[in-house]
Amino acid sequence: MSITAHWVDMEVEMLVHCLTLTFTESATTADVEAFRDAIARLPGQVGVPLRTRQGSDLGERPTNADYAVVSEFASVEDFRTYLAHPAHLAVPRDHVRSVHSVQFHVVEPD
Repeated sequence: MSITAHWVDMEVEMLVHCLTLTFTESATTADVEAFRDAIARLPGQVGVPLRTRQGSDLGERPTNADYAVVSEFASVEDFRTYLAHPAHLAVPRDHVRSVHSVQFHVVEPD
């Protein structure tokens, strides 16, 4: 299913990218740390996003993913640049079993 959002009479403030992932059973603490460190280095390597927050799941719900990344971008173009950048493509994914993401605009009424 594809949903297209139309923003009428609203100013887009930023694009938010939310990523949740589950690691493989064989993933070690070092594997998770390598993933975390690679994500943390991306803003300096790519020049975007504006801000990234990430962390391991707290375990409050059994159906949760293992890890989440939330990044904020000034524009869709910045997000696309980030996705295509070699540093982003080089993030270690060998121990990632599944990934789900969503992007949305944060808006404020005029």
